[in-house]
Amino acid sequence: MKTKLVQNNKRVKLPAGIIEGTEAFWFDSEKWLIHKGQAMKFTDAPTKIQNMVAEMFLKDTRSRDYLQKIGMVKFSEAFDMWYRCVVGALDETPDFKAGNLCADSYNHFCTDYKCHHRGKLCSLKLGLKNYEVETIVALKEGKSIERTALMLCISLPGLESRIEKIKEKLVATNMASLIAKATEMGI
Repeated sequence: MKTKLVQNNKRVKLPAGIIEGTEAFWFDSEKWLIHKGQAMKFTDAPTKIQNMVAEMFLKDTRSRDYLQKIGMVKFSEAFDMWYRCVVGALDETPDFKAGNLCADSYNHFCTDYKCHHRGKLCSLKLGLKNYEVETIVALKEGKSIERTALMLCISLPGLESRIEKIKEKLVATNMASLIAKATEMGI
């Protein structure tokens, strides 16, 4: 997962705005936090902060129900997946303010396009599903809509509907802005 975290030797440059709350993020297969301006692994954070994050996980019944449905019943495994997929990546906006989770849309822009849970756990609205990513990749080749529909083995009206839904998800007004926003996301 790409983040905006920049490491220089043992120092970390922090995005502005983090200090007003706690930023939780998944980086390099581990849980991390930025709390009071300091970046630290989740396990090194004060117990009060660890408990705050765990409490938010326990309150997220939608995600916990989904995780239980797919067989993740061990707390540690389910918590790790929630942290990675729901809390997400590092950005400029803190995820926790006054003890409440307020993860923003950037966190749902995971680049693991092959994830089986894409659109079910992580993306409440903005995450793209595998077939949507495949559609964008096909559109970026610059072929006509008709040719792209043939390539994806769907009807022309089906492709047009899919494109409109993708534009809505990415808040893109036209095809050029859709392609530009997808490129920014790394697609």
